[in-house]
Amino acid sequence: MESEPKSRNPQTEKLFLWAAFILFCTVLAFTFSTYGDETARLAGLRANEHQKEEAYASLERARAQTYRYVERFVRDPEFVRDQARERMGVAEPGEVVIRVDGARNMATPPKPAPVAPAQASR
Repeated sequence: MESEPKSRNPQTEKLFLWAAFILFCTVLAFTFSTYGDETARLAGLRANEHQKEEAYASLERARAQTYRYVERFVRDPEFVRDQARERMGVAEPGEVVIRVDGARNMATPPKPAPVAPAQASR
């Protein structure tokens, strides 16, 4: 006996095709959504990495500047003398130190008052 292929109902075949199409669209939409989220997350990580690199570079510049400053204190006695005079008011024997309170304000001249325009004579 030869078995004849059982024919399916055409409506059932359409239902299976539509279900497969909807499943495919759902998986495709989920994939695109995940891709977009991961792209945004990656961009955020790159921005964070860039910010950290800038902060590191800034710290390295500050460290190098501090190192140069300390080295100058170690190697340059004239620099040490100048810093002691400016910061602590130390004087050499025979010198007189005069401090003026508010000396920074004296460095900039006061602004002149605005001049009223002269009235025209009639």
